[in-house]
Amino acid sequence: MYTNFRFAVQLKSTESVKKQRDNSISYPVEVSNLNYLLNFGLPGFYILYYYPANQFYIASVAEVYRSLLKKHTPDNLPKTYKVQFIQVLDQQQIDGIYKETFENGMLLKKLSVHMRIQADGDQPAKGFVIDELRDVYSVEQNVAFIEQVGYQLLNEHAFSQIVEIEQRTHPRGKASPTFNMICGVAYYHQANLFKAIELLKLAYSEIDSLYQEDQSMLSYILAHAKYLLGLTSEPDFRKETAGIVANENGGTFLQLENLHNQFIGSKESEQGTRIKKYYDGVMRIVNKHPEFDDMRVVAYAKILHVESTLLLHELAKNALLTMGRKNDAFRDLLVADWLKFDNQFLSQLQQLYGYALKHRNFLALSNLIMEKIEWEFAKIFHFHTFSNWNKELLNINPEVAKNDRNLLLKLLVDAEKIAETYDRLQHRENQFDCLRCKYEILDFLGNKKEADECAKTMKNLIATYEMNALRKRLERILQGGMKHRKFMVDIAQRRATIDQVAKNCGIYDHSYDDITANMLKYLNRKPEWSLTELFPLTYPNEEL
Repeated sequence: MYTNFRFAVQLKSTESVKKQRDNSISYPVEVSNLNYLLNFGLPGFYILYYYPANQFYIASVAEVYRSLLKKHTPDNLPKTYKVQFIQVLDQQQIDGIYKETFENGMLLKKLSVHMRIQADGDQPAKGFVIDELRDVYSVEQNVAFIEQVGYQLLNEHAFSQIVEIEQRTHPRGKASPTFNMICGVAYYHQANLFKAIELLKLAYSEIDSLYQEDQSMLSYILAHAKYLLGLTSEPDFRKETAGIVANENGGTFLQLENLHNQFIGSKESEQGTRIKKYYDGVMRIVNKHPEFDDMRVVAYAKILHVESTLLLHELAKNALLTMGRKNDAFRDLLVADWLKFDNQFLSQLQQLYGYALKHRNFLALSNLIMEKIEWEFAKIFHFHTFSNWNKELLNINPEVAKNDRNLLLKLLVDAEKIAETYDRLQHRENQFDCLRCKYEILDFLGNKKEADECAKTMKNLIATYEMNALRKRLERILQGGMKHRKFMVDIAQRRATIDQVAKNCGIYDHSYDDITANMLKYLNRKPEWSLTELFPLTYPNEEL
């Protein structure tokens, strides 16, 4: 088909010039002739016919010009320049002429389209961008695209696409706060925090022109970016964000955060009532926006996390007095209750995972797998603590049971895969938290060498993305501030206190006696739980 894509050829010939040692032929051309071909603005080539060998050679005009500028400055060019003809004109070279001409023609075609669509009264374009694929974009097009579909791209976690568009939207004058906010949020999610803050500050300078929900989200993310860089202390960050999420005009995500803050700060002594209020509040938000699939996943994950925290806390309270006994009917009841809760939790987590998978929420899938890993690890170090009380030394025996060790090694494999997924998704804070969990499991197992390697990876991650707030968290972890260590120390201290009280009362010798079913029936004791079962998590049209 005819395209009107053109290229220039200047034919030369010689029968007297001899080949050099490298088989090249040196042939002089006038620099004015070279400039003439460059002014054509299209691909150009010198073709030399070498009569003694009846052979054609080729040299690209662009390559000749680059070679000229390597030897001479633009203001001191010679009148003639010797071109080194090395490449024989063969089919491969002819194909190369076609390829370069076609690509150049397509590029000019795209440029001309942008220039023709401007009406007479329009402002001239601020600039055009040609990307590595030789696609052409105008600054105005890119800004308009982000303003129109940027929120959708954020919801789809297409942060890389937003960043690519922002990077080719130059030079630009003053952009809208919507454009700056969306691009800033994308950079924030990719842990390019300095660039995120630069754009978010530009948006914040015109925050009153944004919708109220956007104002709250902008303020929250800007505060979090500053915190991650270490520009804000953790107490100041918590105080600032508490005020932001308390705004009744905040979006659904911030409403969920506010509910969680209220739950944590509640003075309600009855845990069942406290968690029921939290659950009801979350479900009101979910039911108000049944079409928000991603929000439902986040909301349900928060409910499961709160329930798991409460269940583990009450497991420890119930198990404290059973430690050190060989036989305990109360402990048997406790384990039976726990298995019921465990099955419910894993079942609901699996249902939520299936829902997130159906809606292709890959970040949520990774988060849910991490929730399961954390749950399994917590179960192991809780029951390990209860089963390994050394009443003579008043501490917990460190040796991990073989079955528990094997399960934890499998969890480490899963955690490594999730860390790689977070890396691909460029969610650096989640990636750090995944590595933190991996480090804690390795520490619990006593695998010091692997734990040191994991710590090194976390340090490199923090240094690469300058997440200074995480550096402080890592320092606390490396100093022993880990959940399993804190838990075992706390339980050991509590159990030691009970033993001391028993000794003072003269009943220590009986405190480790077996508890039979008849004794338990007489004492009328049962494990105490704030929940009888986990709260139901419903889906649109029972969608799973």
